[in-house]
Amino acid sequence: MMSRITKLAAVTLAAATLVASASLAQAQTRVLRYADFGPDRGSRAEVIKWMDSEMRARSDGALGLDITWGGTLLGAKNAIDGVGNGVSDLASVVPVYEPGKLTALGLWVVRQIADEYVGMMATYELMTQNEAAIKNFADQGVHYVSNFTTGPTQLLSREQITNLDELKGKKIRATGSFGKAFEAEGAAAVSMSQPDVYQALSTGTIDGTASYAYVINSYKQYEVATHLTTIDMGQNLGWGIVMNSRVWSSLTPEQQTMMAELGHDATLYMAQKMYEDRTQILDKLRAGVDGITIVEHDGDPAMKKALIEAAESAGMEWMGGARDQGLPADDLLAAFDAAVAKYHKEMEVQGYPWAKK
Repeated sequence: MMSRITKLAAVTLAAATLVASASLAQAQTRVLRYADFGPDRGSRAEVIKWMDSEMRARSDGALGLDITWGGTLLGAKNAIDGVGNGVSDLASVVPVYEPGKLTALGLWVVRQIADEYVGMMATYELMTQNEAAIKNFADQGVHYVSNFTTGPTQLLSREQITNLDELKGKKIRATGSFGKAFEAEGAAAVSMSQPDVYQALSTGTIDGTASYAYVINSYKQYEVATHLTTIDMGQNLGWGIVMNSRVWSSLTPEQQTMMAELGHDATLYMAQKMYEDRTQILDKLRAGVDGITIVEHDGDPAMKKALIEAAESAGMEWMGGARDQGLPADDLLAAFDAAVAKYHKEMEVQGYPWAKK
C-alpha cells in the first residue's frame, strides 16, 4: 500500500500536471488585440464578444480576442490608421470619421436601404468579393472582416421636432449624407462621435441627433433627449471590423478560412440582433426607464420625403470622390445594387435565415 507521503506526492504531481496543461493551452492561444471606441454594452458589444467566443471554439483555442472598450486603445477618428499601423490587430472602424480612407465602405450613402439583413449582407458581399473594394482596404493596410449597422435612422431631440418649420435653425448631430440632408432643410449639422453626443445633448450644445434605437439605448441618450420622431432615413452601413493586413497574412490558410466564415456569420448575427433588438428597445423606452419615458412622434410626410431625397442627392457625391481616388465608382455601385436586389429577393421568397432555425 502507498504511504500517506507517497499518496500526497501523487496528488500534488497530478495537480501540477493539470495546471501545467492548462497553462500550456493558454500559452498556445494567440490573443489578438481588438479596439472598440464604444461602451461594453448593447448589440455591437454582444456581437464582438460572440466573435471572441466563436473564434476560440472554431480554432480549437488557437485564436482569441483581447477586447479594449471605450476608445482606450483606439478612438473613432484614428481606428483605421491605428489598425493599419499595428497599434491594434483588429478594430471597429467608421470611415466617415476618417475622410478619404476605406472609401469603398462608404458606398452605402448612395442608397437608402432600411432592411438590416439586405443592407448588411449586400455590403459584406461587396467588400469580400469585389476586387476594387478588397484593394481599397489593402491599400490602407487592413483586411475587411465583418460589418455592423445602426438600423433605421430616426431623430432624437430635446424638444419636439416633427416638421420642416420646427427643424429650421436647430443644431442636429448628423454625419455624411445625413448631415447634408439636415443642412439642406435649414438645420445646422454638427459632426461628433457617438460617445460625445450625450454631453452635447445634456448641455444644449446640440438640439437633437440623427440616431438609432441601438445607440439611443446603449449610450443612454434617452436620459437627456426624450422626443423621438420617426423619419426613416435608412441605416448607416459604413461601420465595419477590419484586421491588420500583416496579421491576416500571418494566419494559417485554415485560420483564414475560419475567419472568413466567422466574418460572414457575425454579419448575419448582427443583422438578426438589430432586427430583433430594435422592437424590444423601443418597447422598453415606451414603458419608461428609471422614470424617463420617450415621447414618440411621426414625422410630417413632407419632412420625411425632403430629408430622404436630400440624403440620396448628397450621397451621389460619393461617386465623384471615389473616382478621384481611382476607384471604379460605377462598377462598385452596379455590383452593390445587384447584391441588394439578390438579398432582397431571397428575403421575400425565403424569409430571414434566422427564422428557419
